[in-house]
Amino acid sequence: MTKNWKAGVTTALLSLSLIGAGAALTPAAHAQTTAPAMNNMRGQWHSNRNIHYVRHRLEMVIDNLQRDQHDYGGHRVAALNLLQQAREQLLQAEQYQASHPTSY
Repeated sequence: MTKNWKAGVTTALLSLSLIGAGAALTPAAHAQTTAPAMNNMRGQWHSNRNIHYVRHRLEMVIDNLQRDQHDYGGHRVAALNLLQQAREQLLQAEQYQASHPTSY
């Protein structure tokens, strides 16, 4: 697998999470969360919630790809492996945070 393929999957994952997060917001809420001051002061609670949300979205994507019947020349399986690795990293991030609580 080439670095370009991995970069493409990473970009797709980030786009998916950003699209999913943006789609769930009302226009007013979206404007508030994209303001420069809000990005710097998001807070730990929101970050923890975001990791949890993205992991669950990723699980849905993995499930959809696993149900797909077409192989796409092995690319679907390769993408699934990378998506599962990403899911595991997010799960580890949640577990880390649970064992290292901080004040909000």
